[in-house]
Amino acid sequence: MDSLSPSSAGPPADAARLDRFAAFFERMTAADVGRLGEIYAEDVHFADPFSDFRGLDDLRRVFAAMFDGMRDYALSVDEKGMTAADTGMVRWTMSGSVRALGREPWIVHGVSVIRFDAEGRVREHLDYWDAAGQFYERLPVLGWVLRRIRRRIAQH
Repeated sequence: MDSLSPSSAGPPADAARLDRFAAFFERMTAADVGRLGEIYAEDVHFADPFSDFRGLDDLRRVFAAMFDGMRDYALSVDEKGMTAADTGMVRWTMSGSVRALGREPWIVHGVSVIRFDAEGRVREHLDYWDAAGQFYERLPVLGWVLRRIRRRIAQH
């Protein structure tokens, strides 16, 4: 796990918050969903390619549904670093099998921007990953259409 080394990195105490966040996510299981309040603020803002909402209760529902819908879930932090006193970035790889899509493993590479509040809890968690290439293109009919569109655009 390498660290990003931006010129505006915050003091070590700031990096400790990000280290705690990253360690929690690398070890997280379905049983840990109830502990999200140790890491996240009550009014957390969360966004990814499928969701955009505020609130710890909704975050718990999203993670509970993820664990319910996946087999062999794993997440590894590939790189992390603070970009400002209250903001960090985490580059990660998530893997597992989506129950609704069969047994074939699903691997997603993404980046999270994490903003902390004054108490050190996550107040904003923004996930960025290629939903078209890493998810939608794997769906039977939609995937075929998206792959054709991608090839057509790439030819120009």
